[in-house]
Amino acid sequence: MTLQKLSLMDNFKKIIILFWTCWWIVALWTDVVGALSHLKMLNATWAPDTNYPFLVSSLKMYPLPTWMPAVFFVGILIWSLISTIAFCWASAGLRLEKAIWMRRAEYAFIISLSYWFAFFIADQLVMKFDLEQNHMVQGGFQLLTFLGLYIFPSAKEAQ
Repeated sequence: MTLQKLSLMDNFKKIIILFWTCWWIVALWTDVVGALSHLKMLNATWAPDTNYPFLVSSLKMYPLPTWMPAVFFVGILIWSLISTIAFCWASAGLRLEKAIWMRRAEYAFIISLSYWFAFFIADQLVMKFDLEQNHMVQGGFQLLTFLGLYIFPSAKEAQ
């Protein structure tokens, strides 16, 4: 493989990181907007209040205190925020040496993939298998793209 093609692959790896940065920003944004809508702090058609009510209805099968869904939802928001920050940090390092941005990407992917793993277990606990399928697709795609960072060739490997 020529050095030019290998450079293209390293650039594609950076695109993968940028993609997930954008995805997490949008995911966080929609969850925050939904929370603001639920709290009646935002009233707009583009800000549907769907996630929190769905979480509450999913947990009704268990005799939990009424405050527990709110704690879970805040946990989801915090984990989404941490994942978003981690990917922004990884993206901010894309102009640095490859070892640096790859290490940052590893942290971002591990944090966010752990989020998906937690959702897989939660979906199983509330028996929401249609939702589990959606989370499996999203988490599986993220895992696949993470593996792509290692499967695709690098300029250093060719030397």
